[in-house]
Amino acid sequence: MVYKYCESRNFEDFASGRVILHRTGRPNFPVRLAQEIFCRCLARLDAPGPVCLYDPCCGGGYLLTVLGFLNYGRIGRIMGSDISAGAVQLARENLSLLSRDGLERRIGQLKRLEELHGKSSHKEALESAGRLKDILASRSGETECRVFQRNIFSPEPGPDFQADVIFTDVPYGNLAQWQGSDGAAAGFLDRLLPAAKESSVVAVCSDKGQRFCSEHFRRVEKQAAGKRLFQIFVPI
Repeated sequence: MVYKYCESRNFEDFASGRVILHRTGRPNFPVRLAQEIFCRCLARLDAPGPVCLYDPCCGGGYLLTVLGFLNYGRIGRIMGSDISAGAVQLARENLSLLSRDGLERRIGQLKRLEELHGKSSHKEALESAGRLKDILASRSGETECRVFQRNIFSPEPGPDFQADVIFTDVPYGNLAQWQGSDGAAAGFLDRLLPAAKESSVVAVCSDKGQRFCSEHFRRVEKQAAGKRLFQIFVPI
């Protein structure tokens, strides 16, 4: 895997379960890889100003929250959806960390945990939260975030917005599996059409066995990263 945009550095402040909340069964995503793929998408946009980012299989919102912090100021709106009500609730909690009030609430929780248990992990989490707070303080305004429950394969009308970047890590492996469909990935891209503009860029991460095809999208990148495969598509 060749990284063009994201340098190798310490991303421990974004570790799942440290400040960003984690629940058993909710998969994480490598931080450096997430940032690299997102930057590749930005490079393909005609107007790379504050963008709308959407994850239609957002799970607990880890990927969106990490990208929100790393690109604070470059992302104007973050949208996420998932078929699971529990995942949507966790995603709301995590995305609230991108607001000053939400991060302060999390800092309060971590302080109480440190007072109760005195663990070094809580102290380290507080230090990370302080650095995340500095990120928010360095920017004016806050990122608009919205998460809602939706089955991407539902015949109901699509979302009421259009995104500049659609970036998702689709279900695969032992931790996450497709729900609400027969498991076939072939029609997945077409289900994204209501949320896509003519200029949108779509990044899909999966295992190497799933096949994504659509007469409405053209693949412009494909690359393996360990056990993952990421592909970038643009509308035709």
